[in-house]
Amino acid sequence: MSLVGDLAARAHSVASRPVPPAVRAAVRAHLTDAVGALIAGHTTLAGSLPGLARTLSADDGAARRTAFLAGVYAHGWEAGDIHRGSVLCPGCVVLPATLAVLPEDASADQYERAYLAGYEVALAAAAVIGGEGLIRQGWWPTALLAPLGGAAAASVLRGRSPGVTASAIALAAQHAGGSIAGATDRADGKYLLSGFAAERAVTAFLAADSGWTGPLDILDDPRSPLRRSDTALPSGYLLPETSLKPHAGAKHLQGAIDAVLALRSGGWRRGEVRRLRCLLPAQLAGIVDRPPPFGSALSALGSAQFVLAVSALRGHCTPWDFEDGALHDEAVLELARVVEVGPADDLTAAYPAKWGARVEITTTSGVVSADRLDARGDPGNPLPDNEIVGKFTTLAERELGRARARRVAESLLGADPVPVLREHVLPLLGGTFGRSPENAAAGVRTGGSS
Repeated sequence: MSLVGDLAARAHSVASRPVPPAVRAAVRAHLTDAVGALIAGHTTLAGSLPGLARTLSADDGAARRTAFLAGVYAHGWEAGDIHRGSVLCPGCVVLPATLAVLPEDASADQYERAYLAGYEVALAAAAVIGGEGLIRQGWWPTALLAPLGGAAAASVLRGRSPGVTASAIALAAQHAGGSIAGATDRADGKYLLSGFAAERAVTAFLAADSGWTGPLDILDDPRSPLRRSDTALPSGYLLPETSLKPHAGAKHLQGAIDAVLALRSGGWRRGEVRRLRCLLPAQLAGIVDRPPPFGSALSALGSAQFVLAVSALRGHCTPWDFEDGALHDEAVLELARVVEVGPADDLTAAYPAKWGARVEITTTSGVVSADRLDARGDPGNPLPDNEIVGKFTTLAERELGRARARRVAESLLGADPVPVLREHVLPLLGGTFGRSPENAAAGVRTGGSS
């Protein structure tokens, strides 16, 4: 049994067997002591720090809930952005944080500057602390460091002083956490990581805005697990160096998916592909070498075997390709079994600046191959606006309807984003709105999902 299982068994054993009188007396003593501490804290903190009540008020609770839901949804299918050098996904925390505290009178300029500020803070922190080093220790850099950017973005959006922003960043760092250790075949808690990170960003801002002060030296303290290295803060804007993903799934595989789709031409029939070899940087190859069976969508998202088989057979890799039926599709499983994953020296040398891929496919007709050093969406190979709109439409059409999804994407790219966020996004996080005409006729659900 796992240690977690051992601990759970211990808890239930303790709770079900007779408790010796001396132990029960000790329980009551500790309970009494803890309650006394709670009451003393209430007497001293609630009375002298009104900010505590304000931080936990009903209105602010709604803001934290908005951030949590938005964070879970934004990273659910790993379709958001990522910075390769720092291994950080800023959007799934910065967007929820700004949605949670969006002022009624926010202008486009005010919102966009705050959003940019959130990215710059999160990415700069990741650059000097070292995102890849955190991953090697089992931590998700986004959970630890993106809340610093989310807290900063919320503070800037609300027009607060640099002092409040600094405390918000420090509090977000002080309360950091989020491990990616452990298997996902039978566990889905990883979906919550980005939600907790976004909620933590908003809570840090609300606390700082209520008068709480964070330890401003937390990133410099030698004892801190999030301490700066000797690396200098990067110059220039970091947001443009952040990759967009054209496909759902782990960033490790975006170049490989591109290569498969480029080779696909008219597509392959079941059984036509005899072997699919995928070479990656050594730092990535072992992480995504996950052959079938696929126990969950979460495990399939990071499996080279699954995403490349789906891409080869279906010509795309979207969130809808990870639904239960796909995980047990015999054609997908058959091809996944002949997908081989390994390292390539040149790709390893280019990492982490480049997350390249080399794909070789052996079919009944012969062998074809393709290399991708920059996936589509990387800074060296940016997505044009029409592809961004196309991706957005694919992701949003089940909720908004195809025509409405396209209009929303075009509006976000070319107009004031604030009314669009209010009308089409915020209702999904705690309210309802009308169905699109085409979906209303078809009986498709739209609106609040809570």
